[in-house]
Amino acid sequence: MKVLGDHCHQAGSLVEPDRLRFDFTHYEAISREDLKKIEDETIRAILSGTAVETLVLPLEEAKKLGATALFGEKYGDTVRVVQMGDLSLEFCGGTHLDNTAKAGLFHIVSESSIASGVRRIEAVTGPGVLALLAKDDETIVKAAEAMKANPAELVRKAEQTVAELKEARRVIEQYKAKESAGGADELLKKAEDVGGLHVTVQKLTQGDANSLRQLGDMLRDKDPAVVAVLALVGEKVTFQAVCGKEAVARGVKAGDIIKTIAPICGGRGGGKPDSAMGGGSDLEKVDQALAQVKALVAAKV
Repeated sequence: MKVLGDHCHQAGSLVEPDRLRFDFTHYEAISREDLKKIEDETIRAILSGTAVETLVLPLEEAKKLGATALFGEKYGDTVRVVQMGDLSLEFCGGTHLDNTAKAGLFHIVSESSIASGVRRIEAVTGPGVLALLAKDDETIVKAAEAMKANPAELVRKAEQTVAELKEARRVIEQYKAKESAGGADELLKKAEDVGGLHVTVQKLTQGDANSLRQLGDMLRDKDPAVVAVLALVGEKVTFQAVCGKEAVARGVKAGDIIKTIAPICGGRGGGKPDSAMGGGSDLEKVDQALAQVKALVAAKV
């Protein structure tokens, strides 16, 4: 409550020799800064070496002392109260150390939501912290070996590697764009004139949905009169249809084309007048589907 506010109330807990779980009411995820404050406050309480006392009192007397009760819990006429100096005073039937210092090390390992308005903190103590530190150290050493760096330089090396990967992706995208531009030019060269529109179809075996979309966009941007349908064939077929401004103005729409040809391959699709995508599973009928494009355009113009 000291860190998060008086609205926080215990909603459950689990206490074991080397780990604990604490559930409490709170309306949002706890920031890293606040988790660190909670951890620091707990460590200060442990290091204070405060004596832990247990009292068995009548329920009403315990309430007058200000002991904290677990919300929703039912108590008898007599209750067990655990007091840790000025740190804590609450009803509890569990077993405890006789001094806070005996808890030893403390480290929060996670914070999460378990229900609406209820958060959970999990932590390790004593030997549990030592085991966690040993595991984390082993992970750091292995990561450093994989990155060919010493542990002290691991963060800098990781940041450098991420920057290099980002640059490599940028260069690859540039090459892909150039390749798409070359591919678009080749497709436009072999386009057939159908009523003044330039119809081209192509079956592809390499690439992905993104590269297919890029190639289609490039065709549409290069030629306002283009009507292009691309078919990427793998385990399934993915269709991409694009229509330039002039084609759309004359009633030829990419969405209509996809809605007609995708079912031939046992699939479906749709989209906008200038760009649409679809797919199918019957690869043997891809050529038949593409063969329909010219007739579809001719019927419109």
